[in-house]
Formats: sequence, C-alpha cells, structure tokens
Amino acid sequence: MISMDDLLSQDKLSEQQDMEQAIQDAMNFEISPSASKLDIIEQAFMYKYASIWALMYKKIKNAKTTFVSKTNPFKHRPWQQGILDDTHPNKVVEKSRQLGMSEVGMTEILHFLITRNNTKAMYIFPRNQQMTDFSKSRIKPVLQSSEYFQSIVDPMVDSVSTKKLNDSWLFMRSGWGEALGEGADIDVLAIDEYDRMKDGVELAFQEGLSASKYGLMRRWSTPTVPGRGINGVIAKSDQMRYIWKCSHCGTYQFLTFDDNIIQVNPDGVDMATQEIKDGTFIVGCKKCKRPLNRMGTGEWVAQYPSIKEIRGYHISQLDAAWISADAIMRRRFSYSSKQLFYNYVIGEPFASEGIRITDADIKAAIRLPREEVSRTSAYVGITAGIDWGDTSYMAVLGVKANGSVDLLNLFSVMDDSKTPLKSVTFFCAVLRAYTPNLIVADAGYGADRNTYAYTQFPSSWFACRWFTAKDANSHTRFIDQWNENAREVTVDKTLAIQRVLHSFKGRLIGLFPWNEKIAMLTQHLKNTIIMDEEADGLIYQRATRVGPDHFACAVAYGLIAVNKLTNYNIKINTGVPVEFI
Repeated sequence: MISMDDLLSQDKLSEQQDMEQAIQDAMNFEISPSASKLDIIEQAFMYKYASIWALMYKKIKNAKTTFVSKTNPFKHRPWQQGILDDTHPNKVVEKSRQLGMSEVGMTEILHFLITRNNTKAMYIFPRNQQMTDFSKSRIKPVLQSSEYFQSIVDPMVDSVSTKKLNDSWLFMRSGWGEALGEGADIDVLAIDEYDRMKDGVELAFQEGLSASKYGLMRRWSTPTVPGRGINGVIAKSDQMRYIWKCSHCGTYQFLTFDDNIIQVNPDGVDMATQEIKDGTFIVGCKKCKRPLNRMGTGEWVAQYPSIKEIRGYHISQLDAAWISADAIMRRRFSYSSKQLFYNYVIGEPFASEGIRITDADIKAAIRLPREEVSRTSAYVGITAGIDWGDTSYMAVLGVKANGSVDLLNLFSVMDDSKTPLKSVTFFCAVLRAYTPNLIVADAGYGADRNTYAYTQFPSSWFACRWFTAKDANSHTRFIDQWNENAREVTVDKTLAIQRVLHSFKGRLIGLFPWNEKIAMLTQHLKNTIIMDEEADGLIYQRATRVGPDHFACAVAYGLIAVNKLTNYNIKINTGVPVEFI
C-alpha cells in the first residue's frame, strides 16, 4: 500500500511539472514584442491558474480575493485554491455549506471564458429563482467591480440569464427546464447543487460537450444519502481529501466528525438545555488528541490515484478555520434531522439504517413453497402493481382472510418497437389466471398502456399518480385518494415506499423461495431510500433511489391496492372476484 509520504511526494512532483509547463506555454502567447520575460511568465500563470487571475482582478464584496491569511480565519481558505486551479476535464466536489464553493465555481467559469476566446459555458441551478438571485447578487457585482470587468462585458448582451464576455458566452439556466440542453453547443457545464437537480441532468449536454476541444464538466453539491447524486459520482473518482499534518505528533490525516471533534471539557455540555460552553470541543488530532492548526495549510491528496477519469474532492466545515468545533456541535443540537446535519455541516451522505433492507430481511420472509401462477382458494383477494418503462415490472400479491399478505410472483418484460404494447398485452395475459380484484399501474409512463389495459380489466384497473407532501398536516398524506370515475388513485409516494420497506423489514409480506426474481427484488429494495429534505424552512421526507428500484415500485403499487381491499387492514373484503371482459 502506498504511504502518505509517497502520495505527498507525487503531488509535489505533479505541481512542479505543472509550473514548468505553464512557463513553456508562455512561448505560445500573442504578447507584445516589447514584453519582458517576467510579463510573459505572469501572463502564462494567469492563463493557467484561475487563482492567480482571481487574486489580480476579482473582488468579493468589494474586497480583494484571498485564499491564505495568517491573521483572519474568514479569509483563510487554502483548500479552495487547489480546487479552483484544477483543470481536470471532469471535476466533482462533495462539500458542506458555507464554504464558498459556488464562488469558486463561478470564478473558474469567468476565468475560463475571459482567457479562452470564443467559448461558451452553461451554469445550471436547481431552480429559476436561485439562478436569478445568484446572477444579481454574485455575478453582476463582480462584473461591475472594476474597469477590467466593465471593459469585458458586452452591454448589449447582459441579461440575468445570458452574458457576453469579450467573444465568449455565459448561459445560466434552471435545471428543471423542459428543453434543457437541447441544441446546446458548449465548452463547460457547471452544475450547482447537483443533488437538487433532476436525475442525470448532465446527460442532456453530453453531445454539446463532446463537440468541444475542452469539454469540461463541473459538479458540486452538498450530498444527501449514500450512493445518490454527488456521492455516487465521488465513489467513482480518485477521491481527493485535504490532508492536515499535526504539528505535535506529525500524523497526516483528513478530518472526520467522529475522529477529530474532541471534547476537552467533560462538564461543558448541558444535555437538558442543549447548551455548550465555549471551549468544550476542539478540532484535534485523531492520534494525540491535541489541537490542529487550521490556520496552517494542508495538501490535496488522492485516496485512489490510479483512477483518472473523474477528479473528486471532499471538503467540510471541519476544514474551515473560522468555524469552531463548539459551533459544529451546537449545530448538531439545532438540527432535528441527523441526515441534514451530516449533509450540510459535515458534507457527508447519511441514511438511517432503520428501514434499509438487507438480504437477511428478505430471506427471513420466505414462507411460500413456490411461486403462484394463478389464483388459489388460499387468497380472498389478489392485487397487482405495475411499474412501466422500457422494461416494465409487475408484482402480484395475495391477501388471506386473516389479512396477511404474500408476494405470489414477479414478472418483467422489455418493450419491442416492432410489437406495439408488448408489455401491457403480456401482463394482461398473465393476470387473467389470477382474476385480480384490483390492479394499480404507474400513470406517469404508461398512458397508452393504461388505456389499453382498462379495456381488458374495466372493473379493477386504476392508474396511480405520485406526489410528495411537504406539509406534515396535508389532508391526503396518510390516506390514498381514489377517484372511481377517473380510475385514478393519488398517493403520497414517500409514505407508499415507506409502507413497502416497513412491510419487508417487519416480515409482513410472505415470499416464495430465493431465486433470480427475489434477488432482483432485493437489490431494488436496497436501492430504495427515504431521505430528509428542506424547503422554505420545513423539513420533510422524500423517497429516492440510488439505482434501479422498479420491483420496489411495483410492490408499492400492489400494496396500494391491498390497502383499498382491506381498508388498511382494518377489515377484509371477502367478496368474490370481479368478472372480467
């Protein structure tokens, strides 16, 4: 295993090579013949290193940009410089809040556009209002801060969403636009708060980026849950961590909440009032437990240097000299959500293990001798749930007279462009043997399929529309809303998915013996996570996924039908199966 000293030595060698290359690049610049060698080198370094350019020209709140300060902790952010100067084509940053990473991202974009002729950058925000606010409060003041920037901005193209800098273009857009990326020919794509975007937002720009000789991808975000969004990308990167050296014992380390927040005053925390006395906690060395000097500087070091395709950075409030350990612990008390504390303050993903599915949960629920391929007298009710897609998935569930539920079978079918409605005709053929009481199918992806299926099962077919309730007092939060005339049911997705996870975790659904279908169901359930979110000061929960979740959704639809049949297991509908056309 490579040592920390070896990693640091490799990093210093790479930095030296970069500097030598910058000087060599100066020979290719179009600079006045009268320019001195010092001028040439200065221009070369400003071209190559965005941080040097920022130190020369860019202001933040009418003050010069700084990265290192010996006296002011608010101006001491040495770890920003390495991220800003990294020109890797695919760069991603997993970070906590209040670290100025949006400022870093904007600085890199402006530097790129101003120093590279005839280029285009697209800067994406989660919502349109965020884009508008950022443009007015962060970008506009910079561009008006000096004669240097005023000479660059084209006054004829200077709107909130579009700006022309010399002959280069900056576009700013919301990540929820309907035609996002359509026909976009760009050199840089920057995505701010990546985890708050639609899944795969960068896919809309792949073709536009591939046509550029630069093709730079920039993503940064506070994380949410493990494996999702920014954390999923970081996992595939070289995982750069900012390494501090303890001045007392010489230990190299990157900072974590568990290892480096150290309580030095055992009587400093009043658990009843959740008050913390000043000086109760320190950011200390994980080995010798003495204070770390965060007013010094560390080194960015890749944990997986052999990975070259994605450059990944992780940075948190633990690395910020102006944020004390006491302040971090006070925030721990102030957050009602442990996940949001880890996301926003520590910059790490977090998911409660309470309802995360394991192989053991599924194997413990196996109680059927085999898959059932038709209705049997053991069940007073049969339901089915369908998740439509290019490959569609169906779960068939049986309800016994005592209210217990079994998963009778699972089916999947891939659509074929040569065979219209292949998936729905297949599922309808399979379902006839079960004579189901209720069938609930995904409304969002299967309008034409549901229309056809309704003609086959007019008494039992319903389409389901998801929503996510952000108000804990919502009238439709706990009870699904059925519209018999429209043949639709409206359901809080988060609660529906929670029911699925709790049902499997509590062994409330019986399963047939382990096979390929059950293995896929298990993986889809593992990919399903309930996460905390914040909007307008309200904390709410939302179901999300970190990979394919189709069988989990199919079971959710099937359980929605079970809930209607049993009135949430309050009473059982023991009526005879409906007649089918």
